[in-house]
Amino acid sequence: MHEPTHAPGLVGPQSFKRGVQALARRAALLAALCLLGSTAGMSAGETGGAAGPGTRTVNVLVINFDPILKTRQNLKLHEYMKWSDPWKLTDKMVEDARVCSGGYANYRVVEKIDYDGFTTFRNGFTYTEEAFLEMWEKDRKKANNGMTGFKWMFEKFDLPAKIKAKNLGEIWLWGAPYMQWDELHWKTPGDKVPYQTDNPWFYRPYDIPDVGRTIWIMGWNYERGEGEMLESYSHRIESVLSLTVGRGVWDPPRQLTNAWNRFSRVDKDFPGEAEVGSVHCAPNSKSDYDWSNTNSVYTYADDWLTYPKLPRQKRLLNATSGGWEGIVGHHLWYMKHLPHNPGTTEGFYNNWWQYIVNYDEAIQKLPPPGASFEKAKTAMYVD
Repeated sequence: MHEPTHAPGLVGPQSFKRGVQALARRAALLAALCLLGSTAGMSAGETGGAAGPGTRTVNVLVINFDPILKTRQNLKLHEYMKWSDPWKLTDKMVEDARVCSGGYANYRVVEKIDYDGFTTFRNGFTYTEEAFLEMWEKDRKKANNGMTGFKWMFEKFDLPAKIKAKNLGEIWLWGAPYMQWDELHWKTPGDKVPYQTDNPWFYRPYDIPDVGRTIWIMGWNYERGEGEMLESYSHRIESVLSLTVGRGVWDPPRQLTNAWNRFSRVDKDFPGEAEVGSVHCAPNSKSDYDWSNTNSVYTYADDWLTYPKLPRQKRLLNATSGGWEGIVGHHLWYMKHLPHNPGTTEGFYNNWWQYIVNYDEAIQKLPPPGASFEKAKTAMYVD
């Protein structure tokens, strides 16, 4: 299979269309997705009060797998291929998250690693420059089907020690197609989640070592751009909100009153009653990735800017008038509409970014109602 035009930043040979936007009548809302491919001593923290969402500072380590090609004028892989600059995209991600969260998500990159080499897969395979270029230039069907090993990565870069010393909350990866990782991964202590689910794509620990705190690992592809980077990040948003505010379920026709499921409604499933939608579907989308549709529909999307107050004021909008045109435009619009106000409603924070970038503290300070915090029975574990 080929990589689709709108692949969400995957670093792998294949991608399956997620089912998250066909929100009705599906038990598994995310369809199978194929696997993808310095400052020390700083601390992270949260500030703010009742007047606004405050600020959550999250320390990030970024690893760029970008081998210098000895047979290609000693250019880095992304330079030789004329792909995106991963460090410029990193800066965009920091800024986009800050703006879209109303200033709450304050990512601070405390270490950058430019790695002159390829990843090592769980099956022990590592590309050489020659093998990678031969595969890329001659026959991509011969790509190794393994997956990058996080156990290897944690040992190679001494990540447990760095997590502790630099108070890291996240690790961001940049690499090329066929470096074989997923677009998002996260590991909680003991693999415990608030609610059980039947959808394995919500929680993706793979072989990430347990370091006693939740760690997010974003897997991005510098063959792509800002839009695909934001799409991967937004799938992370969908995953964690499904396991918190959604109580383990993401199926709007099944959960008519749940706030997260209500937020996700689109016109094709709820005619005349669209809300914000999902990453793949804007309020008026007829199918996945249909972000520039000029057909106007009634939507309550802007109600969510004042959540939990929902004035129920419909607006007749399309991609242009609504402000969600194109992949980048839609994903920024989507992220900006995530509730980020102070207070709580029905046992959950009104600022949903708490769960997105402050997960451990959020669930400890305000345990989700009825949460069991047992080991996830359904997840992307390593066999």
